[in-house]
Amino acid sequence: MDTVKRRLNSMRAQLETVEKELGGWTPKTAQEGECIDCFKSTLGEELDKLIRLSKESLVRKVADHEEEKGRIMEIFERINDARVQFEKHLLKRLKPSSIADHKYHLESKEEQRVRREVCTPGTRVRMLDDIITWAKNTSPGSPNVYWLFGQAGSGKSTIAYSVARRFEFGGDPNDTIILGGNFFCSRQTRLSKCIIRTVVHHLALKCRAFADQLSHADFGTVNQDVRTQLEELLIAPWQASKPDRCSDPLNPPPHYLIVIDALDEIDGTGGSKFLRGLLEVIDKNENRLQGLKFFVTSRPDPNLVGPVDSLKSKQLYCLQHVLPEEAQKDVRAYLTANLPHIAGWEEFEKLVALTGGLFIYAATIVKSLVRSGHSEQKSFLTTLLASSNSSNLQSLSTGMAFTSLRMLYSQILDEAFRDFSPKEKGWEVRRSILHTFLCTAERTSTSVVADLLFTSDYTDVAEKLLSDLHAVLYCGERGQVLTYHKSFSDFILDQGRSDNFWCDQAIHHRVLADACFRCMKDGLRFNIANIPSSFVLDVDNHMLADAVKENILPVLSYSSRNWSYHLSAAASIIPDGLHDSISDFLRLRALFWIEVMNLLCLRGLCGSMLQTVHDWVISSQVMMAVAVSPDGKQIVSGLSDNSVRVWDASTGDELKAMKGHTDLVRSVAISPDGKQIIVSGSYDKSVRVWDVSMGDKLKVLKYHADLVRSVAFSPDGKQIVSGSGNNSVQVWDFGSLYIHETISDSNNHEKHTGWILSPDGQHRLMFVPPELLLPDASNILTIPRSSCSSVDFTHSALGPQWKQCYHP
Repeated sequence: MDTVKRRLNSMRAQLETVEKELGGWTPKTAQEGECIDCFKSTLGEELDKLIRLSKESLVRKVADHEEEKGRIMEIFERINDARVQFEKHLLKRLKPSSIADHKYHLESKEEQRVRREVCTPGTRVRMLDDIITWAKNTSPGSPNVYWLFGQAGSGKSTIAYSVARRFEFGGDPNDTIILGGNFFCSRQTRLSKCIIRTVVHHLALKCRAFADQLSHADFGTVNQDVRTQLEELLIAPWQASKPDRCSDPLNPPPHYLIVIDALDEIDGTGGSKFLRGLLEVIDKNENRLQGLKFFVTSRPDPNLVGPVDSLKSKQLYCLQHVLPEEAQKDVRAYLTANLPHIAGWEEFEKLVALTGGLFIYAATIVKSLVRSGHSEQKSFLTTLLASSNSSNLQSLSTGMAFTSLRMLYSQILDEAFRDFSPKEKGWEVRRSILHTFLCTAERTSTSVVADLLFTSDYTDVAEKLLSDLHAVLYCGERGQVLTYHKSFSDFILDQGRSDNFWCDQAIHHRVLADACFRCMKDGLRFNIANIPSSFVLDVDNHMLADAVKENILPVLSYSSRNWSYHLSAAASIIPDGLHDSISDFLRLRALFWIEVMNLLCLRGLCGSMLQTVHDWVISSQVMMAVAVSPDGKQIVSGLSDNSVRVWDASTGDELKAMKGHTDLVRSVAISPDGKQIIVSGSYDKSVRVWDVSMGDKLKVLKYHADLVRSVAFSPDGKQIVSGSGNNSVQVWDFGSLYIHETISDSNNHEKHTGWILSPDGQHRLMFVPPELLLPDASNILTIPRSSCSSVDFTHSALGPQWKQCYHP
C-alpha cells in the first residue's frame, strides 16, 4: 500500500505543478481563455478527488482496492480527455491548411469523385509496390526521402493520394510505419509556408510525445522561411520527444510517413525552393529525424539535380522512365474501368495510343464523354482522332502526347464557344470570364467573377460556360471555380498553344485591377457596417459579424483584399485609365477601404498593399515621346506621368523634370536653332513651351479641342505646329517669345547667365539673377523695333549700376 500511496502523492504533485503553470498562462484569444478555464476546471475537480482518495484510511484502501483502482483510472481518463482537447486548441495556432489534407473531400462523395481518386485497380502496380516497399523498410540503411517526379498530367497526385490512403486507412497489422502528415498542393493551397505547419499539425495529432514537445515551440515561426520552420516546429520537438517515443527498447515506436504532393503548384518558384530547403535540411539532420520518412512529388526541375545528387539517403523515380507499353496498359485499364462500353469500339485502341500514356489526357477524355450519349461520344472521338495523325499513333511519344492534349483542350474550348465567332461580343465576354476563372488571386464563384467584370448581371453566362467546360473545370463545395489539373491553366497561358483562347496575364490582371477599383468606388462608404456607436469596441459588438456579412458583399470583399495582387501583376499600357482609378481611390476612398479591411480582420495588410500601389505607379511611368537636341548632348522625353524630362545623353542622368501637363505627354520637340526651347503636346489638349536651361514654362497654348498627338518646330525655329486627335492642325508664331542667354560650364552643361535676349538672340533685354524664379513669359517686356514704349525705371538700376541692387 505504501507503493500506492507514493504513486498517488507523485501524481498529485505533478497535477498541482500543471495547475500552477496554467494559473500564470495568459490567453491570446477569448476562445483560448475559455479552453484554458475548462481544462483548469477539470484538472481542479479531479485533483480534489485524488486528494480525498489519498487521505482515506488504509483499511478502506485494502477493502475497496479494485474499486479505488477503477476510480483512479477514471480520474486520469477525464484529465487526459481534457488535455487532448486543450492540446488540439493550442495546435490550431499553427494555422494548418485543412484543404491540403488528403481526407478533406471525404465527407462529400461528389467532391471525392471530382478532385482526388486512388489509382484504378490494376494500374501503377509496379510503381506502387516499389513505393510501399520503400516506406515499410524502416531499417537504418533505408533512404528517408523518395522523390517521384514527372511532367504535368503523368499521374503523380493520384499516386501520392493512393500512398497516403494506403498508410492512413489500408495498412496491415504488420506495418511499422503510419501516415504522420500530408500536404496536397493545389491552386487553393499555393503558399509554401503552409506546408510545414500543416504537416507538423498532423504529426502532433498522431504522436502524443511529439505534441507534448511541440507545445513548447515558438508558434511565431509559422510565417518564417522553410528552414526556420523545419528546425523550430519539426526537428527540435521531434528530437526532444525521442525519450518518450523510444522509452521501451522491446517495443520499438512506429515510424511516420510524410507525404507532400505537387510542389509545382506552389506560386512562382516557391515549390522548387521549398524542396531544395527540405532536402538540404534533411541531409544535414538525418540523425535528428530518425523515425520520419518523406515522400515528395513534383515536376522535374533542373535546378534540383545537384542538391538531389548530393543527398546521401534518397530514392528517385521518374515517371518518364516508365516503359511505354506499361503506361499504355495502365491507361487502357483506366479507360475500360471508367468507360466500359467503348472498350469494344474500333476507336478505342486509337484513343489509348493517342494518350501517349498521359493520365491527364485519359481523365479529360472521361470527363468530356461521361455526360454524353453514345452517339455524341462517337462523334467527339471521331473528330478528335481525325485532328490527329492517326497513322503514327502506335509510336506516340510523351512529347507528342502533350501535343495531343493541346488538341483535346482546343476541341473542348471550340465546343464550349461554338455559338459565337471570335469577332462577336458574346465570344469575348466568355473568354474574359474564362481568363478570370484562372487569374483571380483566390478561386472564387461565378457570381463574383461576373460582378467583377460587368456592371450588369452576367452570372448566368458564367455558369453556362462553367457547365460547357465541365471536362476541365468544376465547382467546389463553397461555389469556387476550380481546374481539374494545372495543365489546362498552362495551356491557356501559353500563346503558342492556345491561339485565340490565350490569356495575356499582364493585360488581364490590369483589367481585374481596374475592376477591383471600380467595385470599391461603387461599394465603399463611410461606416459601411452601420455601427451605431464608435465608442463600442468591435470585440464587444455581437451583431458586427452579421452586419459585415450583410453590407460587405462578396465582390467588394474580394476587391478590397486582392486589388494589390492584380495591380502588382498588371501591365503598364496606354491609355492610362487605371492611373485615374488609383488616383480616385487614394484621394477619396482609401480611408473607407481601411475601415473595410479592419472589419475583415485584415488591417495588418494595408501598409504593404499601399506600398504596392506606390511601387507600381513609379515603375509604370511609360516614355511616350523622345527628341534629341541638335548637338546630340541632351535627350528630351514625354512620359505617361504627365512630365517632360531632360536627360544627359552621355551619362543617362536626369537634368530637368518639367511638370505642368495634367495628362500624359504624347509628343516633344526641340528647337532646331540651338536656343534650348522645348515644345510638348499632351492628352490634356494643350501645347506647352519650355526653357531647357531653367526648366521654366514659357507659354501654355490652349486652342485644341481634342488630344494633342504631335508637335514640331519649323526649320527656322520661329513657328510651332501641332496636330490633334480631331484631325486639326494649329500653327503658332514663336517669334514673340524671349530667349535665355546660356554658357557652357566645365562639364559642357548649359548654364543660364541671367540675361534675357530678344527673340533673334542679338540683344540683351533684361537681367534676372539665375537663382531667382523667372516670371511667366506674359509678364516679360519685349521691346518692339518699330514703335515707341515707355518703361518706369524709378526702382531699377540701369547700365553698369545694375550690380548695386544684385547681391548673390
